[in-house]
Amino acid sequence: MTEPKRFTLRMDGDLFDQIKKQAEKNKRSVAKEIEHLLEQHLKESEKESD
Repeated sequence: MTEPKRFTLRMDGDLFDQIKKQAEKNKRSVAKEIEHLLEQHLKESEKESD
């Protein structure tokens, strides 16, 4: 695994609240939930490209 990168992300407040609720359900931080969702999306995109 490569070194973690930091960056600022601005998003709609309602979207943030949805992600925060999902993160709490999954016992993750908001940052880890966003990372998880991005990984899932990219895996699905790769499957569709095959």
